[in-house]
Order: sequence, then structure tokens, then C-alpha cells
Amino acid sequence: MPYFRGLPDIVEPVAPKADGPLPTLVECSSIDREIKWVVKQAIEAARTQTVAILLRDRQYEKIIKSYLPSNSIRLHRDMITWRSGPGIRYGTYHAAKGLEFDVVILPFCSRDRLPAPETVATFGEDEAMVWDGRLLYVGVTRAKTRLIITYSGDVTSLLPPNWALYQRGKL
Repeated sequence: MPYFRGLPDIVEPVAPKADGPLPTLVECSSIDREIKWVVKQAIEAARTQTVAILLRDRQYEKIIKSYLPSNSIRLHRDMITWRSGPGIRYGTYHAAKGLEFDVVILPFCSRDRLPAPETVATFGEDEAMVWDGRLLYVGVTRAKTRLIITYSGDVTSLLPPNWALYQRGKL
């Protein structure tokens, strides 16, 4: 993204020899359908893998939490113990910084939610794109083997517009 040019602490990614599948980009017909599909995918993958549902902020975390199984683990800075093994974790992009998961699901990546309207109103479009672009980068780079990005409406302009970079789906 152009927002990262000239930053000394950004390392250009190098594709590992054991590349996995392309990220999956799923267009959903509604937010309700998006939530249900995301939770279904997380539950299925969590049988054998570590899964993280990562969100831009706590507002979206509260929405998704009510749909998750009770044994799902909320990621937060005050975590004292870490339970390894398969299962669902959920939290903000910030909360997942420094962690990795087999499967990462990034819901609500639509143009009207990312960058966040509050950030755009406070700092302007350009600054909001920089801020949320960096947050999205943190979320995307938490995936070890599979990345799923969902949206309803129009996809965020923070993602590269080259459709060849994604496996695409529509619900």
C-alpha cells in the first residue's frame, strides 16, 4: 500500500517456500449472513486448528461474541495464561499483535466500516487510511496457513484491488 512507503520499520514481506492457498475474499449479501458464515467457518476450522476472528475494534467484538461458542477465548492485553491447541480466539487487531493462528478471519472489511467512519471524521480520509491500513496489516499477518476476509456492500479500498490475489466467494 502507498501508506507504508518510506516507513523504516516496515519490512517487505517475502513469500515462504511453503506458500499456502490464496486469501479468501467473501462478499456477503448482508451483515447478518456475514456473521453467521464467519462463525460457521470458525467452528468448523477450530476442530483441528487455531482460529482467530479479528476485528477493528471492541464495537465489532461485542457483535460477534454473542454468536460464538462459550469456550471461545477473548484476546486482550491482560491475558495471564495461554491455552494452546485448536479452538476459537477473538479480539481486535491490536490484541492479536505478535500472535499467530492457523486460520485468521477478518470480518466487516467493507468500505463503510474500514477505515472507521469515526477515524475519518476526526482525522480526515488520508490519515484514517494510514491508521486503519496499518491495523489491517496486523490482522492479515497473523495467519499462518489460511486467511479469510469478509465484507458486505463494497470491499474496503485498503485491500489491493487485484482480484487475482484472492480466491473469491459470494454469499
